[in-house]
Amino acid sequence: MSEDVITRPDLASDPTGATRTSAEPAGAALMERLAGVVRDADELESYLSTVVHAVQEAVDSCDEVGITLLVDSIPRTAAYTTARTLEVDGIQYAVGDGPCLDAYRNQRENRATLGEALDRWPAFTAQALEHGYRSLLAVPLVADSEALGALNLYARVAGAFDELDTTVVRMAAQRCADTIAAAQEIIGARTLAAQLEQAMGSRAVIEQAKGVLMGLRGITEQQAFEIIRSHSQNRNIKVRDLAQRIVTGTYSHLEPEQGPS
Repeated sequence: MSEDVITRPDLASDPTGATRTSAEPAGAALMERLAGVVRDADELESYLSTVVHAVQEAVDSCDEVGITLLVDSIPRTAAYTTARTLEVDGIQYAVGDGPCLDAYRNQRENRATLGEALDRWPAFTAQALEHGYRSLLAVPLVADSEALGALNLYARVAGAFDELDTTVVRMAAQRCADTIAAAQEIIGARTLAAQLEQAMGSRAVIEQAKGVLMGLRGITEQQAFEIIRSHSQNRNIKVRDLAQRIVTGTYSHLEPEQGPS
């Protein structure tokens, strides 16, 4: 089977497959991290952040992960590992085409080596290559036959993702989609969309806070966000509120923390 572009209709609703047994160790650990109930938009925002970072850690060849959700029928990146994810997702939104948009529109998986995908998504592929990406994997988020968005992985090497990776990501995508759907039932789809829109509007201050930590500590963007995330969870402070305090210099407990036991 060709590696250049692989599409599989309807697989997001069926997380089983021929390689599931070999994916069980990584998949089981990932499922444990992604368990839980979301009761409001703040918890969903935190949960989606956990998803993208957990998936990145579970897939060795992955450099960036993002989650595209439909907010009032408009695709938006609701969670991401670093700001570079926003850039490559943004290319798809700007040109109106690309693997993650195709994934949720047609409820199918897309796994591609970008150098061989110019015919499929020419505008997106050309710009993604310029940004240094060589591989992608987009898996739709589907619950009760409704497409909610897509889980998107990017890598800087060609042929980065294989069938085992796809199986693990498929499992994560299904768990994520089920959690989002349950949150919509609890909160209400329109209310949740409005709250997510507000939460995504706070990204600028979060990016500033990461910059402060990167400058102070000489750490990477991902390490900076992990500090913010762990402090937010352990001290029960909303991520955007904590970020604002870091930027204004009113939060001094900036050492890395252990996760809750």
